[in-house]
Amino acid sequence: MTRDKQYIGSFLAEASQIKDPCLREALERARTAFIEHHASAQDISDRPQDTEKKDQKDKSAAIDHRQPDFFALDIIDYAFKDDPASMEAPLYSLSTKKDTSTWLWESEDGKKWVEVSCNAEYGRATQHDKDILIYCMSQITAAINAGLEVSKTIRFTARDLLKVTGRGVRGDDYDRLKDALNRLRGTSITTNIKTGGKASRHAEGFGIIDRWRVIEKSDPDGRMVAVEVTLSEWLWNGLTAQEVLTIHPDYFRLRKPLERRLYEIARKHVGKQSVWVISLGALHRKSGSRSVLRNFKVDLSRIIKADSIPEYRYFLDDDNKVTIYMKKSMDKRDG
Repeated sequence: MTRDKQYIGSFLAEASQIKDPCLREALERARTAFIEHHASAQDISDRPQDTEKKDQKDKSAAIDHRQPDFFALDIIDYAFKDDPASMEAPLYSLSTKKDTSTWLWESEDGKKWVEVSCNAEYGRATQHDKDILIYCMSQITAAINAGLEVSKTIRFTARDLLKVTGRGVRGDDYDRLKDALNRLRGTSITTNIKTGGKASRHAEGFGIIDRWRVIEKSDPDGRMVAVEVTLSEWLWNGLTAQEVLTIHPDYFRLRKPLERRLYEIARKHVGKQSVWVISLGALHRKSGSRSVLRNFKVDLSRIIKADSIPEYRYFLDDDNKVTIYMKKSMDKRDG
């Protein structure tokens, strides 16, 4: 059964319960446009690569001039996408406890740097909080590819986000979602890393998201039903320039923050090539881990032994060199 067939029923039930008329109408418009586009998706995928890139540039140029007030996330069949900028630099905390520290990172060649600070009340956004952005970026990218009008202000149903990202849908899960949104809003970034070919104009720092609000609650318990989020210009520039990488759905099955971060690093730097080598010290800094190096090495060794990271494997040699490679390519060579 295809993914669109699996989700179409739940979407219809979800949309029918939305009371906000603007959101319900937008969901229906987006769903209709997606279904019409889906019929010709195969023809689009068969086009030459240079034609696809031209189409993407044309769409990106058009987006800047015709943004609607908000975009409703209701795409049914889509691949999960991540942004290379935050895969490159450790923006998110790996701590499972509130992290109020200021984080500084510089690339090994000294050309890229990031400073991350946060609101002391909520703490720094975590690696698991990033699920919200992956969910949003994935659907926005699918919508751009489908020729739909999009906006950096987006609306979605909380229940769908929780289900798609492998979370529960009980009362405390909604409370944790609210906490995650507060952390994303309260985390500030200052960086020279460009997105969409544009450097950040916010020298004082900018939030990962500009704002968020609950636009509808359920009657019995006041639980959030529909949520509105406005992405930062930094994220939005990368999205409209199609600066995204597809990630494996099993990313959401990884429970340890370090596992998720190691997957991101592998996906960003190995990609579809055979291998990538980095020193243990450089990997430690790039991961964003606050553990001392010897403890990081123990944690990495355990993850390597568990072989839990999708698509990629890590190998640590006696000289503290870490080799990362794709599982399929190495399996074929070995077998």
